[in-house]
Amino acid sequence: MKKIKRIIVGLDVFKKSNNVLKRTLMVAKQNKAELFIIHTVETPWLSVPSYFAGKEITVDTKGITKKIEKKIKALNKDNEVPCSIVVREGDADDILLYESKLLKADMIVIGANTKSKKNFLGTTAEKVAHQSHLPVLIVKNRVKDPYKNIVAPTDFQVQSKQSILFAKNIFPAVKIKAVHTYETFYAEGIYAAGSYTLEGLDIQEYNKAVKASGKNDLKKLMKDLSIKKGKIIDGEPNSKEALLKYINKGSYDLVVIGSRGTSGFKALLGSVASSILRETPTDVLIYVPID
Repeated sequence: MKKIKRIIVGLDVFKKSNNVLKRTLMVAKQNKAELFIIHTVETPWLSVPSYFAGKEITVDTKGITKKIEKKIKALNKDNEVPCSIVVREGDADDILLYESKLLKADMIVIGANTKSKKNFLGTTAEKVAHQSHLPVLIVKNRVKDPYKNIVAPTDFQVQSKQSILFAKNIFPAVKIKAVHTYETFYAEGIYAAGSYTLEGLDIQEYNKAVKASGKNDLKKLMKDLSIKKGKIIDGEPNSKEALLKYINKGSYDLVVIGSRGTSGFKALLGSVASSILRETPTDVLIYVPID
C-alpha cells in the first residue's frame, strides 16, 4: 500500500472553524506528509467589470495568504508539518481537483460545508467525492483527538478490502470494525417464519444460509486483513436503512467506504455510499485507488 506523502486540503479561510485544518494537520503529522492548503475565491462577476463602474476587481491574494499563515502558525506551532499555500480563483471543486493532479497529491481533505440537520454533505464536498481520482476525507465534526473508532461497511469485494487496508495504513493505531449487512428475504412485507415457502423455497432456511455465508466471508476478511472486530447485521426489509441506523447509533468517528475510481464512489456501494455521505454525521473516508 502506497504511503501518503502529499495531502491537499480545501480551506475556506473566512470560516471561523478550524476543524478541517486541524484534522488535516493531524493526518499529515501521523503520516509525515507534506500539506498543500488550497483556498478558492469564487468570483464569477470578475468577468463583468461594468458592475463596478468599469474598474477591474482584483483578489487580495497576499491578504488571504497571510490569514492562512496565521491559522497555520496557531495550529502547527512546532512546524512539524511542512505547509504550502495556494490561492486560486474559480469553482472550489474544479480548482481542488485540478490542483490535486498538478501537485501529485495522494489524498484530498475537505469539509462537509453544510448547515443542514438532515443532509450532512455540501455541494462542493459531494462533487469532489464523485469526481476525485484520489482518496477523499470529508470532515464533518469538531476535532479534539485523532480518530479512535473506525467502521468499514463491506461487501467483501476488492475495493472494500482495499479501503480497509488504506485506513489501516494511514491510521495504524486505530481499531477498525468491518460491518456486513446481509439481505433478509421478506414476502409481501411479512417475515417468513419457516412455514412459509415460495416455489419450494424454505425462506427461513434461506435466511439462515445467507447469514452463515456472511459470517464465513466476514471471518475470512478479518483474518486476511488482520482485523479483530467484525459485525453481521440483519438487513431486515431495508439493508441500507439497517446499516445507517447501526452507524448512527454507534460511537464511531470515521466511516470508510471504497470506490472503483472510474465512475465515482457509487460504483461500489451504489446508493448505500451516497446515503452514508449524506445521512451520517460521522466523518467519511472514501478510498479511490491511487494511480
